[in-house]
Amino acid sequence: MTTTKNKLEGLEGFEQLDIGELYYIGNRQFVERGLAYYRNFAVEGCEWDKEAKRINTIVQGNRRDPYDVWLQVRSGELEHGCECPAWSTYGGCKHVIAAVSAVFLAVQGKSVGNFEMPPDYAQDLRAQLGYRDVGGESDAYGEGEELDATELWLAEVREFGNLDFEIRGDVPQQFLRAVGVSLPSSYGFSVAREFSLGEVDKNFANFLSEAKKANIPVMVGVSGESQRLEMRKQACRMKVVYDYADDEVSRRICFQDTKGKPLEPYCMIPESSYVILSDGSVRSIKEDPSGIAEHRGRVLFSTDGESFNDSAYRRAYPAMVAQKQVYSYCVDGEPIKVSKVDPKSVKIELDLHAVENAAGEREALEFDLYATHGSLKLDLQSYQESLLDSVLDGSYGALLSAKRRVRALSDLLRRALSANEQSVAVDLHELAEDFPELLGEEYGTVVRHVVDRVLNFIGTTRVDDPRLVIDESQALWLACPMHLGKVAMLLFSMYDSISRDDLKGLCEGRLQLSRHDNDDGVLQRLVSVCAALGVRVRFNDQAIRSAPLAINLQGQHGGAGKDIDWFELHPSITCGDRTITQAEWKRLIRGQLFLEAEDGSLIMPEVGDGEADGLQMIAEILQRGRPSRGESGLTPTGGLQISRLEMLDWISLRRRGVKVELPEEVEAVFQSLSKFNELPGFVPSKQLKADLRPYQRDGCAWIEFMYQHRFGACLADDMGLGKTVQTIAFLTHRFEQAETKRESLASVLIVVPPSLVFNWLDEFARFAPHLKVTDCLSPSAWQQSLQQAQIILTTYDRVRIEAKTMSAHEFDVLVFDEAHNLKNVSTARTKAASRLNRRFTLCLTGTPVENNVSEYFSVLTATVPGIFGQLKDFKERYRKEPQKTLRRATPFVLRRTKEKILKELPKKEEHELFLEMSPVQKEIYTRTVSEVREEVAAAYEDRPEQQAGIVALAAILRLRQVCVSPELLGKTMEEPAPKFNYMADKLEELQAEGHAALIFSQFIGGLDQMEAIAKERSIPYLRMDGSTPVSQRKELVQSFQSEKGPAFFFISLKTGGVGLNLTRANYVFHLDPWWNPAVENQASDRAHRIGQTRSVFVQRLIMQHTIEARMLELKARKAELFRQLVEEPGGKSASAKLSRSDLEYLMEG
Repeated sequence: MTTTKNKLEGLEGFEQLDIGELYYIGNRQFVERGLAYYRNFAVEGCEWDKEAKRINTIVQGNRRDPYDVWLQVRSGELEHGCECPAWSTYGGCKHVIAAVSAVFLAVQGKSVGNFEMPPDYAQDLRAQLGYRDVGGESDAYGEGEELDATELWLAEVREFGNLDFEIRGDVPQQFLRAVGVSLPSSYGFSVAREFSLGEVDKNFANFLSEAKKANIPVMVGVSGESQRLEMRKQACRMKVVYDYADDEVSRRICFQDTKGKPLEPYCMIPESSYVILSDGSVRSIKEDPSGIAEHRGRVLFSTDGESFNDSAYRRAYPAMVAQKQVYSYCVDGEPIKVSKVDPKSVKIELDLHAVENAAGEREALEFDLYATHGSLKLDLQSYQESLLDSVLDGSYGALLSAKRRVRALSDLLRRALSANEQSVAVDLHELAEDFPELLGEEYGTVVRHVVDRVLNFIGTTRVDDPRLVIDESQALWLACPMHLGKVAMLLFSMYDSISRDDLKGLCEGRLQLSRHDNDDGVLQRLVSVCAALGVRVRFNDQAIRSAPLAINLQGQHGGAGKDIDWFELHPSITCGDRTITQAEWKRLIRGQLFLEAEDGSLIMPEVGDGEADGLQMIAEILQRGRPSRGESGLTPTGGLQISRLEMLDWISLRRRGVKVELPEEVEAVFQSLSKFNELPGFVPSKQLKADLRPYQRDGCAWIEFMYQHRFGACLADDMGLGKTVQTIAFLTHRFEQAETKRESLASVLIVVPPSLVFNWLDEFARFAPHLKVTDCLSPSAWQQSLQQAQIILTTYDRVRIEAKTMSAHEFDVLVFDEAHNLKNVSTARTKAASRLNRRFTLCLTGTPVENNVSEYFSVLTATVPGIFGQLKDFKERYRKEPQKTLRRATPFVLRRTKEKILKELPKKEEHELFLEMSPVQKEIYTRTVSEVREEVAAAYEDRPEQQAGIVALAAILRLRQVCVSPELLGKTMEEPAPKFNYMADKLEELQAEGHAALIFSQFIGGLDQMEAIAKERSIPYLRMDGSTPVSQRKELVQSFQSEKGPAFFFISLKTGGVGLNLTRANYVFHLDPWWNPAVENQASDRAHRIGQTRSVFVQRLIMQHTIEARMLELKARKAELFRQLVEEPGGKSASAKLSRSDLEYLMEG
């Protein structure tokens, strides 16, 4: 063995090292594994570090990247290190064993364990360390010693720009490392003699420069001669000539130096700005060659005209115009100008063909897409494949593995394409709410990459962005718009893609039909999409066109006088000039009807929104028939039998083009429903002891109209506008009319909360003392009430208990006061109320919705049974079309607000007072937050969401109680909580100034503490809560309203929040806020109502930085829900019940 010298000085320590040192590195297990690595050529590189006097090695292990291992001999002792975790823990590892074994082989020629290792492996390791006895390579690159035997030859210029080289002679390892090239291993141990250079624009100039310094020739063979590659500083100019001759398109790239002298090219390097000339010189190109996407290194390219046009989507003509000095166009070698094509003359065509199985059933639809201009027909298959490949990239993992994600991705791409077509920047952050899964944490990065790839592929393609094509029939070069953005929109809209295979089918031009698919329905979707995009369609070589569908209906009613129970409609459906027969209706409804025109073309009915709704309603009526009994859903005269409520839906379609003709008297009824101001005026009974305001007369006229035509009515006026007196006025009028006509009128049942029974009795005694009114609050009173009274007052709970007995009697009018008590459709109370027989229903409420649209459904269903159908169907319709769904109830709800009606009502001022917690209270609150947060998280982890929500509400109730006072949780406080300190001072102040106030709390404990501070300061007060007997409530209200009674009334929110008239008070305090604003507003309006002569001051006490402060925002959300459903049906969002995110937000306070 040759020993070290010069720059290898220090390696002698390894030459003299005892091989036995290897066994001191680690235990037997380490040694065995390390030797196994050594035998499998895991040591891929060795390098002598002359400065540190150590050997650095590269060892391939289990991870993707190799491990760095260093070895050093100091004073005859072997020292080592490795970056793996085992070495850090044990001070030795298998990688070090493998490295030491390889070094013994390279330095001493000894193979550890007597393993036979290939000689060239040992020689290669020895050469890497710098020994000169292995082939003549210098021990250090760049010191002036020439390597005449080494040459690098350019073997191939790759399609996407990489340069492949082969090494002839010795391998210049250090040079290659210096220029960033690593040689791949061949069969595990010897180094390969080929390498590839990428990123040519970045690396090629430095590569040639460093090779020149190292005296390593870089060669290329040109026409059988060897040329040395050398980088020239002078750039060259490029000229691109397109020529059509002999039925072929050629594209030649010519080069000149800056003085105009022609240069002979050998090869352009793709994806770079370099060209290699035939003399071996390498020059940069002054012009941008990126527009010549198909050159791929070729300076001469030729193909037939059809193939050239197939790739036209890659050649944006505007980019060529921008470099007009570069491009020229010829026919038979003669220059000509490019003709610009009017975008309107270019049409996109979809050519469909059915693929059938042996049984004649359609299995698939195959399609081809073309852009046409006169006789020119451009196949878009290549564009189609390239576009879909942007979405089908295999690196997207599980993105396309679920139906919902594939469908959502198509929707997202349509949104992005639509924005791109309108030159609007696509902001995916704004779409995150609509696509939470796609743009969430798991798939967001991938989906954004997909969208970017699609949009970048299309570019900013619009109708004015033409492509260069050749019209062979006229031998003309054309700048032809291809509407590529529209084609992309068509591809992502033509089929309901739900899988990767569906997208592959689109890529291949095939729509696979499953046995569940309605093939004519798929075809109709295609035609509809094409019609919307202006794309022509052919099916099995026949043109398909669309014609507008029209529905005309003539109706007659099936009742006598004004008691219209049902109507009979006779529809006439036409498509263009063709009348569609009843036998074809069902196929039309299913979207399966194609009509054949006289010229053999197919006609697809073009169904507008109004016609679609009309067809849907016809379908629902036809479905009522039962074929097993020979029923078709049609009347004997071939008409459709519908109810009064359904008739409203038909009339609503008029504004969308459906023609409905009705008899004059029926037309008048339905016109009055939609035009409130055209109702007959209301003349109150002379026996009514009330002076009705104009808006109250209008309300009575509306109720009377609804009564006359047997529709239900929901009077949803603001609190304090006199819903009670309007009801009494209407009932007085009804009984008077019956008496005048000598008709027998069934009794009236009014259902109210327990606290309002006495209030109704008082109001009747005040405004209609002549009517026989009684309350029915016990089973024994029921029969007597029916026999003696015209009007019976009872409670919701009494209806629930006596449902069977009450449902046996039919009432003329059924009134539900505070009808939001029926807001839950599944409760026994609501079910019992629905069983009561009545001719007419009147619901009274200032808050027909408190939490969500399901409550609105329940109240309106009680008002007009059947108006929304089943709750499940209602929710589905509302999800799809909220505005249309809610609009159906509009004629049956009358709502007026105090702001719009009572200009003379005193001002109501509202504000929140924020208080700081006491130190003790704050400590208890912080501890309670931690407990509640754990309980809520556990509830959502272990229980269904609905049950978890109930648990969570109960848990956060404790937080609200702490905000009022920790004493509500049984904690001992040395002094009153801040709210009660404030209220004590406030009561004294108001008492001194002669004011009266209402103090509301949801907690009995809160009222208890108010009592305590009132007694402590000798302040007279009244109190009413759920435990107060009904008989006493009347006396308490009368006492407060009298000037002699106590001026302060402590009331529980649920007990005194509705129906009471407490206008003596001009101050209202809410000790504890609630998330539902409608409930609080109702309570405040006990004072702010008709009869109030002073301004009303409403104050809410809020503890700063707590759940109460957070609840203010939720209250705003509930107020918006109320406005959307009652005042503006069909708003964007009507879901405001407490969600899990709401609960978590509350606890952040």
